[in-house]
Amino acid sequence: MQAFEYSCPTKIVCGAHALRKLADELRDHHVEKPLVLTDANLVKLGVTRHATEPLEEAGIPFVTFDAIPPDSSLDVVNEVVRVYLDSGCDGFVALGGGSVIDTGKGAAASISCEGEDFALLQGAEILRGDRPPFFAIPTTAGTGSEVTLVAVVADTAANAKLSYTSYRLVPDVAFLDPALTQSLPPKLTSTTGMDALTHAIEAYTSVQKNPVSDAFATGAIELIARNIFTACETPGDADARTALALGSLMAGAAFSNAMVGIVHAVGHSLGGLCHIPHGQAMMLLLPHCVDWNLAHGVHTGFYGELLRALDPKRYDATAPEGRDAAFAAALHEMNARFHERWSVPTALSELGIDRSMLEKVAHQARYDGAAIYNTEEISEQAALEVLNAAW
Repeated sequence: MQAFEYSCPTKIVCGAHALRKLADELRDHHVEKPLVLTDANLVKLGVTRHATEPLEEAGIPFVTFDAIPPDSSLDVVNEVVRVYLDSGCDGFVALGGGSVIDTGKGAAASISCEGEDFALLQGAEILRGDRPPFFAIPTTAGTGSEVTLVAVVADTAANAKLSYTSYRLVPDVAFLDPALTQSLPPKLTSTTGMDALTHAIEAYTSVQKNPVSDAFATGAIELIARNIFTACETPGDADARTALALGSLMAGAAFSNAMVGIVHAVGHSLGGLCHIPHGQAMMLLLPHCVDWNLAHGVHTGFYGELLRALDPKRYDATAPEGRDAAFAAALHEMNARFHERWSVPTALSELGIDRSMLEKVAHQARYDGAAIYNTEEISEQAALEVLNAAW
């Protein structure tokens, strides 16, 4: 067994009414005036009230910032820092999807560096100083950002997504409450769920995989596969929603330590250049990237092992030498079901992406940090082959 490190210091509060413990957690971390980060749509839908009502009942003053877009940017991060400092806040509560949580991570990191522009902090473990207390409340079951050391923020001027990696970005507490995701429509439930599935699959096949991340990854795949279609069909199913949220968190814990690979390398580039939502990009690319890996002898055997978690009946019915291919086929079938049942796009052409953009996307993907974690490092030609297959 190769040497490895594993860290997941986030406290997890999971279950119905989990946010009733928010005030106590704030007090335990000596937070007296948090900045609540969210987006305008969640405020409109009343979802943000799940976090603000417990604060009001506990008599904890707070400031709300709800101008975070679906793909947050460096400008938004810097604006959050300004509001935090001007309002005299002493901690963050981020309620939303990956964009909201990553914005909060960026702002907290910038503050720990005495307000330094977040654009100057890109890279791995270059942050310094202690960040303010940070509490993450995901409203989608996909990114896993509530337990990861990664933040991804758009540089709108460069049409690129910048990645930041540091253990100082890991939230202190994550709250998983099924009530927060029950309003998600099937399209968003499916794409965010497939994002989480991608995290788990890529963590299990990464060159940096280890026994602990493998356990989290396989557990996540089983939870997601068992519950994603139920959550789409019956949005109010609290058990399915809780299972998806937990699966997303476990996948996040896995890839935060083992990292990701080709799907994210190409997906980050697609998001930056073509403005495709991250979950949509992950869903669309995942089966084609698995196909590419298998065609080039990459991760063979690992995918077959994961078939047991993804589809145990198919695993039992398939000879060992056919399980890799059966795993890939199962992913294609999942996407086909999402497409047929809920009209979720499963091809780049359906999203209006001009084929002339693919070479530019492939070129940028080659230099994404995730490209180095495949057994075979991703080349520009490899990325282009995947993109053409997905188009």
